[in-house]
Amino acid sequence: MAWNSFLFFLSFSVISAQAAELPRFYTKHATDSLRYITMDGRFAYVQKKPGVLGLVNSFKSTDFLSESDANDYVVRGSRYRTRLVIESIPNPHDEMNLLKNHQIYVVDLGNTATRAIGLGRGAKLHLSDEWISYYDAVARVIHIQNLVTQKKYQIRTAKKSNPFFVPEVEMVNSRSVVYTEINETGFAALVTFDLEAQKSTISYKSTQTATRLELCLTGSYLGLGEFSYDGVARGSKIMTVNLSDGLNLAGFTGLYSAVEQDIGNMICMPSHIYFIKTMTQDPALNYKITEAVRLDLKTQAIEARSSLKHVTQLIEIDNRVMIPFRGEYFVLEGIANIGEDTLRGPAPKKEELELDL
Repeated sequence: MAWNSFLFFLSFSVISAQAAELPRFYTKHATDSLRYITMDGRFAYVQKKPGVLGLVNSFKSTDFLSESDANDYVVRGSRYRTRLVIESIPNPHDEMNLLKNHQIYVVDLGNTATRAIGLGRGAKLHLSDEWISYYDAVARVIHIQNLVTQKKYQIRTAKKSNPFFVPEVEMVNSRSVVYTEINETGFAALVTFDLEAQKSTISYKSTQTATRLELCLTGSYLGLGEFSYDGVARGSKIMTVNLSDGLNLAGFTGLYSAVEQDIGNMICMPSHIYFIKTMTQDPALNYKITEAVRLDLKTQAIEARSSLKHVTQLIEIDNRVMIPFRGEYFVLEGIANIGEDTLRGPAPKKEELELDL
């Protein structure tokens, strides 16, 4: 085992040496106040101060949400870029209740007119931003709502309350929802729910306890990752299922498996999946080196994309994939510098071009 670990460490050293230094994310906004920004920087949603959320656009700033309890805000978009979902977290520094619900709003991208949706957490947009899902942690119910027709559905989860678990939800189409679940004995499962028939089917069940499932959906495939909790030797694996021929979750294809305790935190892109991999680990010292890697969907090759040694989180904002690291953001994919003030001059006239020649 020691020899295998040594070989793996050598392999990691070679990959790390090939990983290019990532560009830092530069913007005109303070990163600690930034909640959402478009790829070109045109629209930025920022938290001005505790309880106040504003929109900055074309050198104009507009405050449009103000809460009296010094609320914090989480703003999420989707690849459809039509709407944004906002979670208003009350008393984030005073009330540490893990079952606390948040007020959820929806706003059109680039606008400030909000619509209150309900109370819950883990809100997410689906299917051209016409649908929203969120989880009521108190009632243990997943809410599914059509933002156009206002049609609503409810999915009741496990009876036993688990304050450390929030299900991940994806909508494959307007009728089929997939979500993660965990039972009373600690086994994780992927459940498919038919909204019209109000019927659920277990599409995948873990063979071991103390693992968690992650979902990501993009293009024509659904990604499913299974990762062990910290300190539990359960290994890691990533699978996908092609959705172009319809919903058949029995046909998952394995892309990656490892004995290491990878962090996961998957982000699915059309041709690859980003996740955080454990490159080397010393259980006796509780020390491990983790990096952001890219898994190619066709070749199943893994490429190390960072050399920071302690990557713990990946975030995606308007298709820009970044690593938060010690007060800075490093860009894995997307435009890194949107803080320049350089203005383009007028195009040269035809006669000036002829003189230059």
